[in-house]
Amino acid sequence: MSASSSNKLTRMGRWGYAGPWYGSLIDKSEQEKSENPLLGKLNMLRRFGLEVLTVGLNEWHALPEQQRRRVVRLLDEYGMQLAVHIGYPYITASDEEVVMNNERILEGLSRLAKDRQPVIVATEPRYSHRFDKRMPLEHALERLSKSIAPIAAGCRELGVRLGIENHGDFYCSDLVQVCRETPDLYMFLDTGNTFLIGERPLEAFKAAAPYVIGAHFKDHKVRPRLDARPLHLEIGPSALGEGDVPLQACYDLLCEQAPYPDELVMEIEMICPEDESPVDCLNRSLAYIRTLDGEQG
Repeated sequence: MSASSSNKLTRMGRWGYAGPWYGSLIDKSEQEKSENPLLGKLNMLRRFGLEVLTVGLNEWHALPEQQRRRVVRLLDEYGMQLAVHIGYPYITASDEEVVMNNERILEGLSRLAKDRQPVIVATEPRYSHRFDKRMPLEHALERLSKSIAPIAAGCRELGVRLGIENHGDFYCSDLVQVCRETPDLYMFLDTGNTFLIGERPLEAFKAAAPYVIGAHFKDHKVRPRLDARPLHLEIGPSALGEGDVPLQACYDLLCEQAPYPDELVMEIEMICPEDESPVDCLNRSLAYIRTLDGEQG
């Protein structure tokens, strides 16, 4: 059954899978026979009723033309979409490197669009973190905006939106500031990464929601370790809906406030506990997602 003819997971958006790509999730027989590294992922997505295949821009162009054509043909056959990931160190790159990388990325996106128009382009700051004392925070955010602005404009001209992910480096409110200062730049929200930098998830989601065009929908189990040195928040794996991230509240916020809710790209990012089967963990995660609209899956 193709993704287009199966029941949608939720009424809002298109669902994909961001990883990790556990071996037990992927049937590698056809992938190995064809030497096409994307076929195992594509078939896994189809098997679980998901709609979006995400690839790196360099990964796509490294494929032989015949393999790219086959993936495009199967995407059409299965009723699925292609998303693409790009990036370089926007903040620490020199002015010359910024120009060179932006030209390379925009040229690559233009070539990609001739193969298949992506449904979304995603990136992340590729910076250490907002507490890095080598550069004042406002300077880092200004540099990020200046460097990424040509790519955001180029994506608009190609008819696709660019979203920047909170990757455990900046607060969502920091990246919202960058979006406000950068025309045509949106947020790609990672629900679990809020914990990585000490944010309160719900407040982060409220700040980000009006700018979000896609998400890594991820859960974590957390606990403070006051008995450890250094003190830290312990962040562990979880099936979706079984951890401490307020995923239902996040979904509801995106339904209400995202600028293009019907076009959201929602990618499951599932960190499976070591003592569990990734297949079982993913099935439980999918069952939880089916309850987000208020109906039992």
